[in-house]
Amino acid sequence: MKKLGTTLIIGGMLLGAAFSLQSCLDDSGRNDDMLFAIGTVEVMEGRDYFFALDEGSKLYPGDTTHIHNYAVVPGQRAFVYFTLLEEKEAGYDYNAQIKHIENILTKDVYVMSPEEEDSIGNDPINAIEAWVTGNYLNIKYQFYHSDDAGKKHMLNLVVDETNAAQTLDAGYLPLEFRHNAYGDAEVVPATGLVSFKLNKIAALLEGKKGVDIKVKSLHDGELFLPVELDGSSFPARR
Repeated sequence: MKKLGTTLIIGGMLLGAAFSLQSCLDDSGRNDDMLFAIGTVEVMEGRDYFFALDEGSKLYPGDTTHIHNYAVVPGQRAFVYFTLLEEKEAGYDYNAQIKHIENILTKDVYVMSPEEEDSIGNDPINAIEAWVTGNYLNIKYQFYHSDDAGKKHMLNLVVDETNAAQTLDAGYLPLEFRHNAYGDAEVVPATGLVSFKLNKIAALLEGKKGVDIKVKSLHDGELFLPVELDGSSFPARR
């Protein structure tokens, strides 16, 4: 990995069908009291941190003995696996023993100049679902790769400075979801989640109802996926 949040190495990310707080089941279907949620790392003082969960609650990591040397980065999006502790923590909805943290690729929206078109890439990728949570636009995606852990893929959400992107109407900001496979062979599918920070394009979003994301899909050509800033999303259109 070249640097955090820029290059994605194909890995074993497991993405659940639902992204809300839920119980995890073992192979027998028994609830083992392990919980799973998606949230954002919020830093208080020094290395003290908590997770702002997507459904609006706050999770305090009261016991971190199961994780070691976790790099605390403000604004990092993550899958959090945990069990609840009986002791309450003032100011938080949950106090938990953290079992595992798996970072979600978290990036800024990129403003692309015409000169950078080739380096950004535009290889096929599916945007399965997209939605806004707080100050993040999340995209569940799928692409094909060679199953070689050494092969790197890059994902970006870009504002095209040439204003070539199409949109539903003036109420939506046109964006493009870009994939650079760096020539990797298309053999097996990979599904994952990426989150893009919206703060750097806040001025462009003023007065907008949402964004309209252009995607070069795997099998259906160029598609457009409108997403409203209130969290609503709509089916992709040609």
